[in-house]
Amino acid sequence: MKKRFIAVALTTLVLLAATAWADTSPSLIITGAVKHPLNLALEDLAHYQSIEVQLNEVFQDGTYRGAFFYRGVPLKALLETSVVQKGTTDFNKKVDLAVVVKNQAGEQVVLSWGEVFYKNPGRIILGLSALPIMPHKDCTLCHAPEVYQPRLDQLTRTIGFPKLVMGGDEYADRSLENITVIEVVDLKPVVPAKKMEKLFSPEFVITGAVKNPVTVTELTGHPRQSLKARHLGEGRGFHGIDLVEGVQLKAVLNQTGLTHDLSTVFLISAPDGYRSLVSYGEVFLDPAGERMIIADKRNGKPLDKDGKFMFVPPDDLMADRDIKAIEKIQVISLGTSQQ
Repeated sequence: MKKRFIAVALTTLVLLAATAWADTSPSLIITGAVKHPLNLALEDLAHYQSIEVQLNEVFQDGTYRGAFFYRGVPLKALLETSVVQKGTTDFNKKVDLAVVVKNQAGEQVVLSWGEVFYKNPGRIILGLSALPIMPHKDCTLCHAPEVYQPRLDQLTRTIGFPKLVMGGDEYADRSLENITVIEVVDLKPVVPAKKMEKLFSPEFVITGAVKNPVTVTELTGHPRQSLKARHLGEGRGFHGIDLVEGVQLKAVLNQTGLTHDLSTVFLISAPDGYRSLVSYGEVFLDPAGERMIIADKRNGKPLDKDGKFMFVPPDDLMADRDIKAIEKIQVISLGTSQQ
């Protein structure tokens, strides 16, 4: 009888937690570099096809806020509905766009267009409901109440919807609650792009929101690693696979003394104006950031034709964010103003 009572109580707790959390924002605005700005209520979001992802809410500082199955709408689907559209520019590709996500509390994170559109949709969703993942065993068997009870309490906490759920991140720091604004931002709309007979840069500089600007002429002082680069682009299709070798992008960035900030982005560009953007979170929170490299060799030989350095993001479904002949990496903070 006692076991039956406990089972019924746990079932009731789960149902209440799944349906009764409703500290919700009244609407979500999608604005910026889009053709059709949107103002969506939670009821509107519920009309989109939803998917479910698991998020273990462990933060970089060790904070634990529960583990949940979130059901919601892929961010990619919402931005496709808005139709992301750049203004008049010499560089028509969208790979240099930033996506700023803000919540009711004034917090924000910045994503790259590429991590939204060149990854599978389930990695980034706007959660509309949540189901807690309850422990199957009695917590008293391994911990004292002062240890396990605060953790169990997280499973019945109020969650603010819609919630940005970054399902691919190692830590949950970017998974903001009570999202109110999503803004697509073109950081460099007037920078010209030009065709060059030979694309080459003997060095690259890291500048912008850093304590120590750096000029890189050789990739020394960091562990080296290799990566298979699949050349599948939106324009020219599949062009084979190369083994590229270099060092982690994060290792090169860390030598500048940059501030670790979820509103920071890195704009990487070549002499011809080709450029792509990656976010702080996908470099430092996404496990794929461990394999995001600056390469100086291809198939065992130093880069020349596309050299001297090349940026290669791993796991992108398209290779359009690859940058040949890196000339500059601009560290841009969108924490207080859009630069």
